[in-house]
Amino acid sequence: MIALTGKSGERVFKVNTKKLGGNHIKIENRKLVFSYIFKNPGISRPEITAITKLSAASVARITEELLDEGLIRELDGEAGKVGRRPTLLYVCGKNVPAIAIELDRDKQVCAAVDLTGTVQFRIERDFYIPEHSPEETCALIRDMVDAAVNMPEMKSKSFAGIGVAMPGLIDNKSGIVLLSTQFQWHDVPLGAMLREMFPGMTVTLDNEMNSRALAEQLYGKMQNEQNAVILGIGSGVGAGIITNGRLYRGDSNMSGEVGHIPMDVNGKMCKCGCYGCLQTYLADWALIEDAQRFKRDADINDIIELANAGEQWAVSIIERFVRYAKTAISYFTGLLNPGVVVLSGQLLDSYPDLVEWLLRDYPSQNSGPVNMPPITMSGPGRDGAIIGAAAVLLHKVYDEYL
Repeated sequence: MIALTGKSGERVFKVNTKKLGGNHIKIENRKLVFSYIFKNPGISRPEITAITKLSAASVARITEELLDEGLIRELDGEAGKVGRRPTLLYVCGKNVPAIAIELDRDKQVCAAVDLTGTVQFRIERDFYIPEHSPEETCALIRDMVDAAVNMPEMKSKSFAGIGVAMPGLIDNKSGIVLLSTQFQWHDVPLGAMLREMFPGMTVTLDNEMNSRALAEQLYGKMQNEQNAVILGIGSGVGAGIITNGRLYRGDSNMSGEVGHIPMDVNGKMCKCGCYGCLQTYLADWALIEDAQRFKRDADINDIIELANAGEQWAVSIIERFVRYAKTAISYFTGLLNPGVVVLSGQLLDSYPDLVEWLLRDYPSQNSGPVNMPPITMSGPGRDGAIIGAAAVLLHKVYDEYL
């Protein structure tokens, strides 16, 4: 974990995370035991032994390591009719919070998120990134992190590091933002800039939808799904994909970029420079641009209010939105056959009427021989990106357990 110490008035981040040794089998056994405690809070060692088929000695050794790391805690259960009280095990989330950053086009969030997916606090800023340089964005991140670690309840804490989630094509290994149309960034080494700003601190950077998918898999609607998709609609359009129980990243961490699938080569120009991309029919800015042809200064609230009142141009905009959202879902249905599609993103989180329109007559439409999967809203909801940013970081720091 990260101990925060002061030196010459400057905050320094020092790593003291212990990495356990051991071969692959031991690591997999640790992950197995921790996962049962994570998914079954209040489980006992004998129950873990019976379920996992590991020896009692192995379970005892692994749980002692987890206790020493501060990842779990134990409490006495209720006494039974015979024998002593069982000792019950729980994930001890508050001991290992991550500093999680969500960067969106016009709103940024900094939060402390623990291992249980609980957001301990949050700081929000309104900062329109396209009008600012990457350096100015990093300065904003520094200000938010400084404000976070100096909060009274956080001063005694140690942190696992900083996790950042943002829209765009992200090389998660190098930390380079290859392209973010929402931010108008190309080849920005954001990860390196943040590591230089926070020396010695573990920093992760990942695509927002991959981060949201991890959050759903750990804490949300994908926990019991081997194959699932999360579709995000906001200032852009993207997806996170779980296949065979694991996050699917593709060859270069660029899977799920459905927002730039061309739907009509003669359509509206996308911010990526191509014509007729899917997000030109679904993103908030695209809906607003169309609405302002009929009502000056119209916003999403105007579109929904007038559509519900029967105004034909507003109805047409929403009906087209629904048609293309269902088209995106049908693509995933035909290609991946997911068990569930989870809806997320600022647009859908903020305007539930859009979700209601989308769910009307669903799933009467089908994609050929494959039935359309059930649709549900995100479990973490608006906090999905920051919880996901923390999940990516915690997976890296505690890779022998998660």
